[in-house]
Amino acid sequence: MIIVDKRICVLTGGCGGMGHAISLRLGKDHAMLLADISAERLDAEKAALAKLGIEAEGLVVDVSDRMQVDALAARAAELGVVDTVIHTAGLSPAGAPAEKIISVNAIGTVNMVEAFHGKIAEGGVMIVFGSSAAWTLDPPEDWYKAYGRWNDPGFFDALLDIVGEKEEDADEDDEFFRAGQAYALTKRFVCEFARMNTVRFAEAGVRILSFSPGSYLTPMHQLLIDNQPDMAEAQMDLTPLGRWGRPVEVAGFIEYLCSPLAGYVTGVDILADGGTIAMQRVKQI
Repeated sequence: MIIVDKRICVLTGGCGGMGHAISLRLGKDHAMLLADISAERLDAEKAALAKLGIEAEGLVVDVSDRMQVDALAARAAELGVVDTVIHTAGLSPAGAPAEKIISVNAIGTVNMVEAFHGKIAEGGVMIVFGSSAAWTLDPPEDWYKAYGRWNDPGFFDALLDIVGEKEEDADEDDEFFRAGQAYALTKRFVCEFARMNTVRFAEAGVRILSFSPGSYLTPMHQLLIDNQPDMAEAQMDLTPLGRWGRPVEVAGFIEYLCSPLAGYVTGVDILADGGTIAMQRVKQI
């Protein structure tokens, strides 16, 4: 059980590879409130952190459900001073269909930002996780029109219209393509939504930004390597540094972004992808 009045870090997706690495860093001076859809994973992660002297509590949360996210925010406020919210929870094309990706990545991000706006202490920060996939192209105008409907009951349908409905005769490759488009669409939304919230968070003395990792060797990415080896190989070929990123590298950067040393950094996306987007989009010397 977390001691009341401690500094609280809320971490969604806290049982994954990146989440665990972040807890090891931020858990040094925070009590961690972990959110995940699996009670079993939460119990295992809490036990692992406890062995390292890190206080943690877990709450089963589906971020696509606003009521569950509101309960998470309420619990965080009960536990102490919420000064850090890290939203890493998301789905990739390797493990989910397009519809589920939209629900978790886009609707889930709206739910988290809305629930924690006004609940983060002055001087605090919220970081939402995008992806380098968000920067592989310049979004057409209809993407931005759909993003503008974030507070509209038809937001999900607006995003689904861009991806297109599932066709009855669609094969596995067709569905993977749809899921990939939904992933890029929703992760770009995550980045845009953080920027859209810059002013209203700043009015409360809180920073908000997005962090877009490239290909890091996490369990989620391992699914891609196992299930789509050709795509994984293509990703590696497009990575100038010639290796997968390490979760500890993400955690170190997140720790810095949450510190006073980064106190003037807000309303931006941090792209950490081993140089992939630069290689793809800028003519190299």
